[in-house]
Amino acid sequence: MSEPRVDLYGVIHKMLRTEIFQVASAIGCTNFARPQTRSETLESYRRVHAFLMEHGEHEDEFVEPSVRAADSDLATRIGRDHQKLDAHLHAMAEIVNRIEATEGDEAVGLGAQLHRSFSDFTGVYLVHMSCEETEVNEALWGAYTDDELAGVRGRLQASIPPPRFAQWFALMVPAMNVQERIGVLTGMKLHAPPPVFDMLSGVARSALSEEAYAEVERALPS
Repeated sequence: MSEPRVDLYGVIHKMLRTEIFQVASAIGCTNFARPQTRSETLESYRRVHAFLMEHGEHEDEFVEPSVRAADSDLATRIGRDHQKLDAHLHAMAEIVNRIEATEGDEAVGLGAQLHRSFSDFTGVYLVHMSCEETEVNEALWGAYTDDELAGVRGRLQASIPPPRFAQWFALMVPAMNVQERIGVLTGMKLHAPPPVFDMLSGVARSALSEEAYAEVERALPS
């Protein structure tokens, strides 16, 4: 059986799906008439909103040129998707701002509007991620070696300030399966500077249960 190809989308999309589903659930059961509960849900929404915006920016800057060189029509289609998704995110941000400026029944009504809008966004975004994981990956795998794709991923990750990358990684690790955790941390131990590995392995240790991290640690190279 051949080795799996370098996948620029799989792990990060797992993390985004997890965050999206959690926020969708929170929005659906929040009593927006209660300021404290409303504030907690909107804080969670803003966190995932920021991750989604950053992820789109990362893809546009670092992945899109390679996709365009491999398949210009596909790159144009993905770019249009990104524009529509960004517009939807901006529209939801306006709803959130309106919720914070209201109370009582009006806030409840706007909360229902946010729930519908976020549900619509989720449906479109899931289809978009699936397209990237299938069509776009196939185009990239047909045009580039794994070393070239790993270079794209490396440049993208290097552009993220370490404290922010640690925030991403703290959410990515729980969303991975054990094989992915072992693969990612093995790669870091073999290729990243020791201080970087020490920092991110510490993030993983904090993000996982003691048993889950021990399973990964036992598989890492000595």
